[in-house]
Amino acid sequence: YAAPQGRITVIATPYTDVLDGNWAVEAVNYVTDKNFMKGLSETTFGPNGALTRGMLVTVLYRMAGSPAVTGKVSEKFSDCTDGSWYADAVLWASANGIVNGYEDGTFGPDKTVTREQMATILYRYAQEKQYDVSGRNDLSAFADAARVSAYAKEAMQWAVDAGLISGIGDNLVPQNGANRAQVATMLMRFAENVNQ
Repeated sequence: YAAPQGRITVIATPYTDVLDGNWAVEAVNYVTDKNFMKGLSETTFGPNGALTRGMLVTVLYRMAGSPAVTGKVSEKFSDCTDGSWYADAVLWASANGIVNGYEDGTFGPDKTVTREQMATILYRYAQEKQYDVSGRNDLSAFADAARVSAYAKEAMQWAVDAGLISGIGDNLVPQNGANRAQVATMLMRFAENVNQ
């Protein structure tokens, strides 16, 4: 078996909680090598841990090269703290139309990102980078397609078409949280399938 060019060789990660043979080893190696995601410590990745909205925008901010930002995140979102680990990333993502807050003026940096939020944020990021986002899947193969929120429908159709999100059985489970291993896999697929 020859690995596709540029693909990280599947070997054990530096993390004791993502061992060789784990389904997420390749993706965890990929996002770690690219510095898109970091471990929770030197020895743990936390593959089953929830990924928060603050974590996701920080990952995308790193993918974009951590551009300079101006302003105060606390003036943009009432629940965000200036100088926090996510502040620059949230400012950047908001300024570029990648994220919107909730209707009450909050961003929810510590809230678990849902699968449909992940699709929407990646879709907006791809649009901002002027990648081709024209592909659509009608989602008819999924029993719970009607559960996808209206704001996320187009993004979810694109994400499924691009191979970023696949079903869990016959369902999309759009409101379920995405764990760190699932997000690592989505980011690897995004880099391979979209960011070309």
